[in-house]
Amino acid sequence: MNHQTKAARSTDIPIESIDRELYVVRGIRDSSSLWIDAKSLTVEGMGWTSENMIEDFTRLPNKYQDTVTENVWSLSRHSAGIHIRFIVKGTREIKASWVLRAERSMPHMTLQAINGLDLYVKHDGQWVFAGTGKPAAKGVKHESLLTKNLNHREAYECMLYLPLYNGVASLELGFDTSAVVQKAPPFVEKPMVFYGTSILHGCSASRSGMSFSSMLGRKYNTPVVNLGFSGNGLTEPYFGQIMGEIDASIFVVDCLPNMYEFTKEEVTERTIALVRNIRKYRPVTPVVLVEDRTHTHFSAYKSENIRRAGLKSAYELLSRETQYIYYVEGENLLGNNNEATADGSHPSDLGMYYYFQALDPVIGRLLKKND
Repeated sequence: MNHQTKAARSTDIPIESIDRELYVVRGIRDSSSLWIDAKSLTVEGMGWTSENMIEDFTRLPNKYQDTVTENVWSLSRHSAGIHIRFIVKGTREIKASWVLRAERSMPHMTLQAINGLDLYVKHDGQWVFAGTGKPAAKGVKHESLLTKNLNHREAYECMLYLPLYNGVASLELGFDTSAVVQKAPPFVEKPMVFYGTSILHGCSASRSGMSFSSMLGRKYNTPVVNLGFSGNGLTEPYFGQIMGEIDASIFVVDCLPNMYEFTKEEVTERTIALVRNIRKYRPVTPVVLVEDRTHTHFSAYKSENIRRAGLKSAYELLSRETQYIYYVEGENLLGNNNEATADGSHPSDLGMYYYFQALDPVIGRLLKKND
């Protein structure tokens, strides 16, 4: 009898019924809260004003649709690096209701990073992780409780990161009905502009705020324009004009991981052309060239990294013809313990933190020079 009873027991109990920490609050989109369209708040990380954008929360203006490749244009619809900032008082909770542009999942990233939201609150002058907008497993319409831990008597400056590998068609934020919500003042610093690959795009962070460029933005209270295009960061020379349109504090070029099909000479030529095009628009803005990371998985075969040699050659030539060119070597971008990736190539949160640590010294020095 006992044997039959045990055999009949279900082994497919929903995990949220087993572990209370994994329960997600749904059904929050109601009239008992104050709902505000996120577009009415401070939107940063887009690089261009909303009048130049064909869609909300996207990364390239419509005038470049026929300039970039079809792949880059599609990826530019993703909201990587874009965040909403606001100041709120009089609420205990913050909720979110959002609609994605597509239903998407990837085997080596969390749905949280691909489709979810990531909330930070400024506390004692530092940005502190406060909660996530957890997406549903399927569909494009999502809702989530971001936090219920606020003191309604206090005012909070908040920053909400949008999804890394999807686009947001619409986003509303919900508060207690007594809340007073207003735009946050724009950051004083000019934006840092990054151009690169899937690693910059955010693969494989667990949530959107863990992208290394966003970590740098939080540390220096500086907006970040993330021009990371997964598999398509190819040091296209025309990106010199695209980037140069932005009045940036720093330009960071991190494209080598996608340039494995190029010769050393082609890497050199494309890098020189890109930087020269940037210089036509921004003659003295610092440009940082970043080598590619070393893969972390074991391999019995070692080969020369001609991409690094090509980038170094470009750096040496550019250093002779223009000022304010900087270089970051790649050997320690993922640390030195071989444990910082999701697949040997794309950084986990640990790998993203190592990237942040590797870039932080040069970024910090340059921002202080620009004070």
